[in-house]
Amino acid sequence: MNPKIDIKVFQADNGDCPYLQKRRWCSYVFYSDKLQPGIYESLLDQGFRRSGTIFYKNNCPNCKLCIPIKIPVNVFQISRSQKRVLKQNQDVIITKEPLAFDFESFNLYKKFSEKRFSTAIKEEEYHEFLAQSAVDTIMMKYYSEGKLIGVGWVDILVNALSSVYFAFDPEISKRSLGVFSLLKEIELARSLNKQYLHLGFWIKNCQTMEYKAKYHPHLLLINDEWMYH
Repeated sequence: MNPKIDIKVFQADNGDCPYLQKRRWCSYVFYSDKLQPGIYESLLDQGFRRSGTIFYKNNCPNCKLCIPIKIPVNVFQISRSQKRVLKQNQDVIITKEPLAFDFESFNLYKKFSEKRFSTAIKEEEYHEFLAQSAVDTIMMKYYSEGKLIGVGWVDILVNALSSVYFAFDPEISKRSLGVFSLLKEIELARSLNKQYLHLGFWIKNCQTMEYKAKYHPHLLLINDEWMYH
């Protein structure tokens, strides 16, 4: 059982929604430099996520389209197309490292963000978003022929893993490294005897988020209840 903790939760208006046009992004927010894995796992199951040491739960006016999603890894069924992605990336070597700042990962994330979102990234922003954590976090690094081609940030919790973010070299997008990385995170969860892999939010008809529902079966948090799909 997790000990009770005092958390001061604030309501925040974060500006325009990063996923859907003409909508505002509002959330409940709290800050923590250190949070026990079991407590964060309980918060995940209530719809919270984290960005660095900022924890938040969406509370947008007249919108509930961001739906938390997780994969029950022990009953996950890989699809034919996902098997092809595994085969396509057989040459990739994966390392697992403790969370730390390194310029190799930063430069890859910077390149990924600038190409995909036309967003200039500063080192300070990267550090706040990905290089610090209030829970146990690892970096999964993906190499091909000695070159870093992808980095995934994964939280290690009591009964689950949480996929924080994944960045890849946009010059090799045909490899489908985003699909590959989630398959490898599912493998990692199984090897660690975890029950679930949390994927964050799923948004129907949103190109950057809809892919998450292609992993079957999965559970969606709808009206405070996890439901199989």
